[in-house]
Amino acid sequence: MIEGGASLPFLDAHEEEPGAVPAYETTTPCDEKGAKKRQNVAHMDELKAEQAVFLDTLLSLHYSSQLHTPCSCKVDARIRTVACTECLQADLLCPQCWLNKHRTMPTHWALIWNAKEKFFEKHDFCRVMKNASVALGHYGERCPEADLARSFTLVDRNGIHATAIKFCRCKTVDGERGAPAFQQLLRAGIFPGSVQDPKTGYTLGLLEYYREERNQGKGSAYNFVHVLQRMADPFFAGAVPDIYTNFLAITRFHQYLDLLMQRGHAHGADVPLPGEADRPYPNRPIGFLGMQCAACPERGVNMPTIVNVPKYLRHLISQHMTFDGNFKANLFYKRDDGSDTALTDGNMHFPAQQEFERISKEYVIPNEDKEVPCKAHIGSIRHQGHTKYGNVAVSGVVGSACDHAVLMAFIDMLAGEAFALGTYAQREALRHTNSPPHGSESATPLVMSYDSYCSFVVNELKRATELFPEDSWFHKMLETVEGQIPADHINGHGPDCQCVWQAVYFACRAHFHGETAEMIWGFLNALGASTRQMTGGARHDIINFVIDAWNTRKVLRQAELLARERADALQLFELHMAVLEDLSRQHTTEVGDWSRLSRTPTRSANGKLGSVYQHESTKVLTIENVLASLLAEEREKERQSPRAIGSEPTASLPQWVHDGTASLAQWVHDGMDVESQQVLVIAFLNSHRKHPLQETWDAITKLRDTLNIALKNFREHQRTIYPRLKLSALDVDEPELTAIQLPSYRMKHGQRMTTDATDGDSQLRHAEIKLRCSEADTGILAVCAASLALSATRKARADDYRGQVGKTRTERNVQNAELMKFYEMDMYMYRLYL
Repeated sequence: MIEGGASLPFLDAHEEEPGAVPAYETTTPCDEKGAKKRQNVAHMDELKAEQAVFLDTLLSLHYSSQLHTPCSCKVDARIRTVACTECLQADLLCPQCWLNKHRTMPTHWALIWNAKEKFFEKHDFCRVMKNASVALGHYGERCPEADLARSFTLVDRNGIHATAIKFCRCKTVDGERGAPAFQQLLRAGIFPGSVQDPKTGYTLGLLEYYREERNQGKGSAYNFVHVLQRMADPFFAGAVPDIYTNFLAITRFHQYLDLLMQRGHAHGADVPLPGEADRPYPNRPIGFLGMQCAACPERGVNMPTIVNVPKYLRHLISQHMTFDGNFKANLFYKRDDGSDTALTDGNMHFPAQQEFERISKEYVIPNEDKEVPCKAHIGSIRHQGHTKYGNVAVSGVVGSACDHAVLMAFIDMLAGEAFALGTYAQREALRHTNSPPHGSESATPLVMSYDSYCSFVVNELKRATELFPEDSWFHKMLETVEGQIPADHINGHGPDCQCVWQAVYFACRAHFHGETAEMIWGFLNALGASTRQMTGGARHDIINFVIDAWNTRKVLRQAELLARERADALQLFELHMAVLEDLSRQHTTEVGDWSRLSRTPTRSANGKLGSVYQHESTKVLTIENVLASLLAEEREKERQSPRAIGSEPTASLPQWVHDGTASLAQWVHDGMDVESQQVLVIAFLNSHRKHPLQETWDAITKLRDTLNIALKNFREHQRTIYPRLKLSALDVDEPELTAIQLPSYRMKHGQRMTTDATDGDSQLRHAEIKLRCSEADTGILAVCAASLALSATRKARADDYRGQVGKTRTERNVQNAELMKFYEMDMYMYRLYL
């Protein structure tokens, strides 16, 4: 029976008994039923309604009705005057009883009644009574052989304590007076700040808390130490002992020791087990501390060494890897003598520093890796890291990750994202595997994904051979590796790359989008603000520790995530099969021939890669397709010109055509792109006049800056093509008004050609006509897309229309959608007019 005479309800056999500790997965957070919901106004109203009760109760905690009453120890003249800030619902005690109760909790702050000023005053453990101190070696009791107490700085989560401590001096087995001081501190749960004569210590709870806080919040140690100082004394934080320098070293060393224990190295994981001839994981590098993905297939580890899988099911045993560059995890130049070596040097995600320095000095980047073949790509490989990040010792990192977003390797970038660093990251990631070497009959299919794989793959094997001549296993893996360009970056490449290297055109890729490295950067970027100020060794250790926490969380959640992805894949499979069946019925006669075609890219006699997905028809071509075709025509014409075979240039072609210093089609395309930017700026200006908003003006300013850069490049290109043509007037404050002197503009305004009719002038007019026609065709699609976006924005108004903020956001979204629709319509009419 329970209070009030009511009986307990019937308990099912699967339910917990009354009073049992509930499992975490069955508890509801924040006193809410069901899933977590957004905070609502009613909840805050409920709290505010009881504001007076909250204030009265909180104020009552600063006084106690037990003050100056006899203590529970019943010793004469002992009255209650000391409270505790950490103990919940604790009695007020006399000083001696408070000390007795807190001998094993010396980091609790004591609140001692100040009889003169009439308030509770915050003090450390050793200030409660004269000669009070923290005793070691006897479970909190004073050692009978102890020396006098010494000053000691003890750090816990509630602040920095300037306290006193007594070490045990009882004789040990070897006749010494007590164990070493640092060892006594460790046995008491206090991590010493040094080995010789330690004067500072940190509770293990504090170090664990800081590790989790840094792993999750990526905050700096500097700010954390300041918080501890203010926790001790919020008004005179400067009077609290400064532990910052010592704290950096101790937290770093503690986490290194923690990894040694977690990965089994403290238990001899690198030596054979009793009665065994080899180590538990004989192919894992000795001393490796990293967390490997548990879901990626490894022969002889999580799957048999030899697996007979049909070729069309090879994605079940394939290993997917992606690598990418990050320029936020950089390192400033520091006054560092180089003596600080990483504790995890070569044993986690970064390679051994000595090997890295040797490779970075000896290997020279060849010219073919500096100028990427894919001209339509965004150019990040060639330009990132040289200007914006030039004043740094390390401009960033190249990271390699698996398909499950588990980081495998990091390589420092010294001067941009060189292809050699990507090869280095490949080797380091594969070197850490647990899987034993296996022959061709049991090889694991390997798929690589990289932003510029179309260029990276050209000299991939050659680079690996030059960088790592002794790693024959690595060379063999690269001979059979497959590759692709990530799904989000493929749109920045040319049409040929999109057909040859897009993942959706390959068989057995299992929805591998190749963007998993990008997921890690959002986690790592916040840490870069503090690691860029560290020494090289400390930076490597901290990044290794934090990324290891990321990897651990990913591995722990893999079962749940994979089960969810499997359910989603089954639904997607049904949808795709329905579409496939419908398309097969529509193209019954062609299905047989199409099925016999290979989806694998093939290399032609001239070395060019081709794919069955490339469109040879010219009926439906984007402007990028037309530009690529025109550029190919120019290169072929230049190759067949007399100049190319050693003869003198013909008079029918201008000198710049023979010099190859400018591309006609590219110049026309750039001019049309500048015109589009000008029309967009004008559209924004018209919108700003109707609806003045700071956001719109910021967009105009940014567009004008971009437009000025584009105009500068275009006009420099124009000087090469037409050196005698006077440039149009340019106002950097209003670049949208600058005339773009394409052939159509000069014909419209009756400008005389600068030269006689030459093949070059004909090529210009021919290129502009073809590009304008293609642009008009794509303009129709752009207007349709903008109209659909406007309709979707208006339909979503009801979901966002919450309060004044929601109303403002919704109206702004609608205005932007209308602006883009009118812009696309204006651009289409402008193209038709031309």
